[in-house]
Amino acid sequence: MKRKKSVWIVIVLVIAGALGGGYFYVSKNDSEKSREEQEILTVEARTGSVSVLVEGPSVVEPYLSQSIRSKIGGVIVEAPEEGDTFKKGEIIVRFDNTDVAKSYRQAEIKLEQARVNRDKAKDLLARLREDLTGKEKLLSTGAVSKSEVDSLKEAVSNAEYSLKLAELQVTDAALALETAKDNLDSAKIPAPFDGIVLKTNVGRGDLVSPGSLLLLYADISKVRLQAEVDEFDIGKVKPGQPVTITSDALGSTKLRSKVERVSPQAEVVNNISIFKISTVVSNRERKLMPGMSADISVLIRSDKGVVVPSKAVSTVRTRSYIKVLESGEVKTKRVKIGADDGVNVAVLEGLEAGEQVVVPGSSSFSLGSSTTSAGSTIVPINIPGTGGAK
Repeated sequence: MKRKKSVWIVIVLVIAGALGGGYFYVSKNDSEKSREEQEILTVEARTGSVSVLVEGPSVVEPYLSQSIRSKIGGVIVEAPEEGDTFKKGEIIVRFDNTDVAKSYRQAEIKLEQARVNRDKAKDLLARLREDLTGKEKLLSTGAVSKSEVDSLKEAVSNAEYSLKLAELQVTDAALALETAKDNLDSAKIPAPFDGIVLKTNVGRGDLVSPGSLLLLYADISKVRLQAEVDEFDIGKVKPGQPVTITSDALGSTKLRSKVERVSPQAEVVNNISIFKISTVVSNRERKLMPGMSADISVLIRSDKGVVVPSKAVSTVRTRSYIKVLESGEVKTKRVKIGADDGVNVAVLEGLEAGEQVVVPGSSSFSLGSSTTSAGSTIVPINIPGTGGAK
C-alpha cells in the first residue's frame, strides 16, 4: 500500500510539473508577443508646416546717430532740449557770434590790403621792366652807362621778389578769411539730417571750449537691432533672411524685416565665440526707442508638408527613410524631407497624411496641433552669460 501511495504521488508531481511548464511557456510567449506589439508605436502623419528659427535678444539702436561737437569756443545763446526734433538744415545750437563776426571783418580788411599791395607791386615791376628795356636800347648808343643798366636790372629783380611776397600775403589773407568765415558759420550749428536730440550736455549761457561735446543727435525713423548668435547657429544665418521683431513696447504687434548683415569675425564672450547679426526696421511711429529691449527671430527655413517626428526618419548617406504600419505590417518608404527643427520634420515627398508612422524608442508621442497646423519651432541657442539656452 505504501508503494502504491508513493507511485501516485510521483504521478501527481509529474502532471503538475507538466501543467506548470506549459503555463510558463504560454505566458512567456504571450509576454513576448505583447512586448513586440508595444514596441511598434505609431503616430498619424498630419499635414502642417515646420519652421526653424534662430532667436536672440537685442537692444534698439538709432539707425543713424551723430555726436555734435563745437568747432569754436564761446557762449551758447540757444540750445535744444532732449526730445526736440529738427529738419535737416535747421539751427540746433547758436553761439554768441560777436567776436567771430569782428574777426571775420578784420580778415576781410587784411585780404583787401594784401590785394592792394600786390597790385602796387605789379605796377612797380611793370614800370621797372619798361625802363630797363629803354635803357638797354640806349646802352648801345652810349647814351647811358652800363652801371645804370645793371642798377636797373637789380631793381627789376627786387620788384619781382616783392610781387611774389605780395601774392603770398594775398594767399595767406584769403586763408585767414576762410578760417574766419568757418568760425562765423560755426556759431550756428545746423541739423545734419532729420532727427531728434537724444541727449544734451549744454544749456543757454554755458561757456564751452572748442571740441566740447554738445549733444547726441539721431535719426530714429528707422532703428537697428543687433543680436548675438553663437558659432553653432551662425552658419545658418544669411543676409536677406526674414526677421520677426517682438517687444513689450509693441504689445501683440510684430514687425517684419530682413537680416541686414552678419559680422565676419567672432567675439569671444565667456569663452564662447559670438557673432552679431543686425536688422533695420521702419519706426515712423516711434514705438521703438533707443535702449529698449526686443527679440528678433530669423527664419532659417520653413516647409509645408506631412509632419512627422524627427526620430521617425532614418538617413543613409543622402537618402531618408520612414517606416509605416500598413495592415499590421511594417513597411519602409523612401522620402524627401524638408525643414527639421530637431523635434518634427516636414516630409515633402513619399508620405501621405493619415499614414501610421512608426516612432522607435518612444512610449507616448503625439503631434501637437500648434506644430501640425502652423508649426513654429525654435532652434535654441546659448545666450552668453546666462549659462543656458533660450
